[in-house]
Amino acid sequence: MDKTYEMIADVLSQKFGVLESDISPDVTLTDLQLDSLAALEVADVLKEVSGASVEDSDLRQGTLRDIARALDEQAGEKA
Repeated sequence: MDKTYEMIADVLSQKFGVLESDISPDVTLTDLQLDSLAALEVADVLKEVSGASVEDSDLRQGTLRDIARALDEQAGEKA
C-alpha cells in the first residue's frame, strides 16, 4: 500500500495542487477541499496511472488509505 499511497499523494500534489502538508493517509478528498467533480477527475487520473479504478463510494467517503487499499486489491485481482 505504501507505493500506492505515495502515487496517490503525488497525483494530488502535482496534478491537483494539494499541499503536501495537507496530505495524509487519514484524510478524505473532501477534507482536501476536492468536490465531487474533482473526485471524478482524481479517479480518472488514478486509473490512467495505475490501471485500476476506484469505486465511487471509496472516493466520496474513504480516506486516502482506503483508496490505496482498493487500488491494491484491484491490482491483485488483475494479476
